[in-house]
Amino acid sequence: HAPREYIDKYVPVFEKGWDRTREERLARQKQLGIVPADTVLPPRNPGVKAWDALSDDERKLAVRLQAAFAGMLEHADVQIGRLLAWLKQTGALENTFIALISDNGASQEGSPFGTVNALRYFNGVRDTLQDNLPHLDAIGEGHLNNNYPLGWAMAGNTPLKRYKQNTHGGGIRDPLIVHYPKGIGDQGAIRRQFHHVSDITPTVLEITGIAPPARINGVAQQPIEGTSFAYSFTAADGPSRKRTQYFEMLGHRGIWHDGWKAVTWHRNGTSFDEDQWELYHLEQDFNEMHDLAAEQPAKLQEMIRRWFAEAGACKVLPM
Repeated sequence: HAPREYIDKYVPVFEKGWDRTREERLARQKQLGIVPADTVLPPRNPGVKAWDALSDDERKLAVRLQAAFAGMLEHADVQIGRLLAWLKQTGALENTFIALISDNGASQEGSPFGTVNALRYFNGVRDTLQDNLPHLDAIGEGHLNNNYPLGWAMAGNTPLKRYKQNTHGGGIRDPLIVHYPKGIGDQGAIRRQFHHVSDITPTVLEITGIAPPARINGVAQQPIEGTSFAYSFTAADGPSRKRTQYFEMLGHRGIWHDGWKAVTWHRNGTSFDEDQWELYHLEQDFNEMHDLAAEQPAKLQEMIRRWFAEAGACKVLPM
């Protein structure tokens, strides 16, 4: 949701469609050095049509829904800018740690057509073009709960596979911007060490020198999980100090360990034993293009065993 002036400006920006947008975003990522120069786009996610295969009404609705999303992002950015300006005015900006992160990959809850009522998805109701098109001019207003189509979610996750809820890169690999002038000398630089959202709290505790309390109001506290990434502030090219990260969401599973990743997509209602595990060497293939499961079955089995061990340690499964 955003004021109308924020939304309208993005309508012509996205009339080119999600296929061209994906290509342009990858080119921009390469130019900025965010991804390797040889990165290629994966095929369209299952169920996503080519932009040119959509009808005029489908494209019109899709553009407006994506424009609302972009307008919302710019509106949020303006408010963040106001906060930063105030911190600078008070003299606190240089000694303030700020972590800006997406909560997950782009949402798949908008259906192939997008939606003006995201609760339909959660109630198992299938959206149709006819449901949404009459609300075209009101998209982004407060009485609607709109979300973009799958094609724009795919473009939002460029150049990764799948979406939010999944444990492939498109669901769990997010941008993180850290601002901490007191501790980071090369502002605007890129860090490539692997870390997870659970590592932010240990980082804050380290740089502030605060030890977490063992008990609060008489209640013993669980150990804080995660690995501080404060070391990366001055070790731009150093190896990651994190060793392992476990993922699970709605039956989809993944495990990262020392640059390798095993991941599986789970079909609802089927046995977990039927899931097809994939294996990727993310150090050389960060967007999961080359499945090595058939070539390295021993490594895959090692990673699957590690997933079950981590799941047990996280109390998701019995040890």
